[in-house]
Amino acid sequence: MVDIKLAALEKEAEENKLIRGCRKGRRHSQELLYRHFYGFGMSICLRYTSSEDEAKEVLNDGFMKVFQHIKQYDDSRPFKSWFRKILVNTALDHYRANKKYRLQVDLNPDMFDSTEEPTMYQQLAVAEILVLFRRLPEIYRITFNLFEVEGYSHQEIGGMLDISPGTSRSNLSRAKNLLRKMYMEMKKKQCHEAI
Repeated sequence: MVDIKLAALEKEAEENKLIRGCRKGRRHSQELLYRHFYGFGMSICLRYTSSEDEAKEVLNDGFMKVFQHIKQYDDSRPFKSWFRKILVNTALDHYRANKKYRLQVDLNPDMFDSTEEPTMYQQLAVAEILVLFRRLPEIYRITFNLFEVEGYSHQEIGGMLDISPGTSRSNLSRAKNLLRKMYMEMKKKQCHEAI
């Protein structure tokens, strides 16, 4: 237990040293901070984008904002929380800027009427979850992330995405139902392939 706390304190001290270096404009500190938080940042960006290339673009834009505004970071708060907020806002900016170029698909409402609950007889691997999640229409994926992962209210989501709170609620419900349906189809396919 003491070793874990000591390791956490050492990690925090190293992160603080990198942040101080970034505040002084040191390129080496920026590179090390980028490498240190790359995986964390990509995990966030992948949830808000439709491809790995797009996620990298959002991540790099987010890091540019971090480096430009690092002097505004409040040391009394966790860096990861500040960084996460920058990445989410950058992803939303990216979505809004490219919204007009995206194909919107109206899905059949019958797809969302599934009342069956999937049985959790088998754990889903992270890769399987990401595959299902990435198949969601972009607006559903973003709404799901903002509500379920980031904890924003439907009122806040509506303001961020220029939609009504009711539309946000509908998007979330449809995302959950579509995920449930895709999960069930995937499990049926796996069962048929096993036979």
